[in-house]
Amino acid sequence: MRWETVSNFLTRAMLSLFLLLCGAVLILGVTGGTQILLSAVLGAILLAGAVFILPPAARALVRLGTGKALALLCGLCLAVKLAVVLYVRIAPAGDYATFWGYAVSFAEKFSLGGSRYMALFPHIFGYSSFLSRFIRLFGPGGLVAQAVNVGLSVFSGAMLFLLGRRLLSPEAGAAACLLWIFCPSQTLYNCLVLSEPLYTAMLLAFLALIAELEARAEAFRRPEIAGVLAGLAGGLLLRWCNGVRPIAVILVIAMFLWVFLLKPRGGRRLWLPLLLCLTAAYFLTGPLWNAWVDARIGEAAATVPGYNIAVGFNAESGGQWNQADSDLLFSFSGQPDATAQWVQEQMLAVAKERIASGRIDFPVLFLKKLRTFLGSDNSCVFYCSSVLRHTTRLSLLCSGCWFMLAGAALWGGVELFRRKNRSAALLFPLFVLGLTLAQMLVEVAGRYHYSILPMLMLTGMFALFRPNPPERPHP
Repeated sequence: MRWETVSNFLTRAMLSLFLLLCGAVLILGVTGGTQILLSAVLGAILLAGAVFILPPAARALVRLGTGKALALLCGLCLAVKLAVVLYVRIAPAGDYATFWGYAVSFAEKFSLGGSRYMALFPHIFGYSSFLSRFIRLFGPGGLVAQAVNVGLSVFSGAMLFLLGRRLLSPEAGAAACLLWIFCPSQTLYNCLVLSEPLYTAMLLAFLALIAELEARAEAFRRPEIAGVLAGLAGGLLLRWCNGVRPIAVILVIAMFLWVFLLKPRGGRRLWLPLLLCLTAAYFLTGPLWNAWVDARIGEAAATVPGYNIAVGFNAESGGQWNQADSDLLFSFSGQPDATAQWVQEQMLAVAKERIASGRIDFPVLFLKKLRTFLGSDNSCVFYCSSVLRHTTRLSLLCSGCWFMLAGAALWGGVELFRRKNRSAALLFPLFVLGLTLAQMLVEVAGRYHYSILPMLMLTGMFALFRPNPPERPHP
């Protein structure tokens, strides 16, 4: 059997799984109760509107010229996101207060001198230390975190434009950016102190790097040099991303699957050095990152996510945060001579015991977690409810937009399947599948699907646009 036949089969199998997942999201909407059902209906209406409005709007923007279109979209994104964060002002609370408190501390001193909570959850360090640089520049007052979120949102919008342009057409890039600008949940999340805008921006920057390389692959005189440089840059970027939210390895795995199993053969002089250097830079810098975190925290950080796995397999809570597991974690932490690593290892033992107990109905648990993770997109309204009016209508709008994106991605996935597309666009559904699978194994929450939003937008562009034909050389 020819390798191309096998690769085509694997591509279609992966896309079939993606289509099933998108279909499951829509089914969850229809069966999620009256409010969610209304959101699903609204999503269908919004999708129909997008089909008629987005293509002509994108074409009008692109007629201005690619540079002017991107500048206009970035300006519009800045205006929309900034207006909302100025209007919706929320005092940090819960996890958001934790992020903010640590960021202020890092802005004042190099080391915390010991912080058990951050040592237990070292990914908090990535965002807090990043935010601390802006607090050091502008002070801890005002809307520093929200302004940083707006800046990251503008950057992500630009990355969406570049990705759509490279993989489809400038019109597709403009349309994806427009969806990002007016996505209600993403806009509301900017009002909170959280890491999602940062790590999502880094994920999109990495994908934009890969798309740019793919587009220019035939123009490189020394593709192996380009692969080495891009691999090193991409590996360092993903290592930083993993320090903010430990999900970057999903893209590392996705790259290997795409290059070795899904992508058409060819370009090995570019992609093999890239994968080698990407893997080396990502994994070899792991100990360096951990040592840096330990120095800044003032205590050795845990390297095992035992607590998150234990919560993920708590059938009574549906895999969500619960007080009982939180109390158990801190009871271990409060024991004499306990270390963060030992505490997480004890929680991992609890997780293994739960998994092997025979008391978990795994299909039921995973269905509950899938509904929590992908069944709606109104968590942002709940987090902002203390200062928002019309929360029911806003929840309807946010979830309606979510179902619109899921429907568009389902349609776009069908087009990828039908056109036998094996470009870097396959990294979008691969990431969605990988992140969903990861969430089935750990603690789940609705906001954790934030980084899926741009992947659905980009996949949906394949339903609305066709690739630009290659330019013909002048005679």
